[in-house]
Amino acid sequence: EIGAAVMLVILSFIGDPFVMGAMLLVYGAISSIPTPAVAAYIADVVPVRAQKRAYTLQTWAVNFGFAIGPIIANQLVKISYTLMFYAEAVILVVATVMLGAFFHEARKLTAANVAAGVAAVAAGTDAVDAIAVTDAADHVASGDVRADGAADYVSDGAVAPERPVSMIANYRRAFADWPFMSMVVLMFAYTIAYFQLTSGLPIALTQLGMGTDQYSVLLTINGGILCLLQIPALAVFNRMSNTRVLVLGMLMTAVGYAFQIGATSWHGFAIAAVLWTLGELGTFPIAATTVASLAPADARGTYQGLYNLVWSLSNGAAPLVGGWIIGGFGSRTLWICCTVMFLLVAAGLAATKGARERAVARNLRESLAG
Repeated sequence: EIGAAVMLVILSFIGDPFVMGAMLLVYGAISSIPTPAVAAYIADVVPVRAQKRAYTLQTWAVNFGFAIGPIIANQLVKISYTLMFYAEAVILVVATVMLGAFFHEARKLTAANVAAGVAAVAAGTDAVDAIAVTDAADHVASGDVRADGAADYVSDGAVAPERPVSMIANYRRAFADWPFMSMVVLMFAYTIAYFQLTSGLPIALTQLGMGTDQYSVLLTINGGILCLLQIPALAVFNRMSNTRVLVLGMLMTAVGYAFQIGATSWHGFAIAAVLWTLGELGTFPIAATTVASLAPADARGTYQGLYNLVWSLSNGAAPLVGGWIIGGFGSRTLWICCTVMFLLVAAGLAATKGARERAVARNLRESLAG
């Protein structure tokens, strides 16, 4: 966070576009470093029963930031472009201070959690969801959570590592972890298609005679729905397994993109935006929750880093893929390809559910053995 703040100050003094591009590459690399650490930290300190809520709240916060960020930036640049860079740098410093003030040690997984998770897999249900009752009981008994469910604190106490952690060994473990890597590949396919909303969609609107005003309203619809419904949707997610939420989210997203195949007016794209936004509601936070449950306790940062690398790679590749398809075959072909991709990802998630559940049980057993 501090490195990103420093880079923003440096960027404010650069006027040459080529130098700016090179420095933005450095800034992007530095600013992305905290993302997997934050995701791993949530898995460390939040009880398993509350991780869906935690990752959903994190996603809501990100969406809220994306919703109000452009508005704030627009007001700042009216005064000075440099002021925008300084303001963001100050915000990153404040965020760093907050991280230091609120950081706690990692919690430990109890034997009861492990036994419940293993039994859940045998019963054919999501281990993460099934251990909720035992997890809640453990925390009430230990004083972490009051009987009414309110958390006094989330840490069970510091747990010193029993052996040094090897980053190389963790990467080897992650790449050899088929359930995890299948999730990574499926989410890469998903994000390549989903990020067409920021690369292919504005081009398609331009070809239909629409401009930035119409496109910005679509993004506002997206951000507004996410901010309004992300937290209330938790009640629905908690009644469903992670895989079911992901599959339904993919299918809803497919419906939204399919609606764009025949859309010729802004209103048609607005209806499509509502549909694919509803699909996004559960996909992002539940995917993060799933990755957290797949990661061994001493390799969470590595697993989250590889998973977040998917988002960076697809964010860079999506414009190239979308531009090539639109340039050679037209925007309707792009929406057809995206729709098919979402359906394939949904099928892949459903087919690999059992492997992910066995991986979660393996991690729980290893926690018990450790």
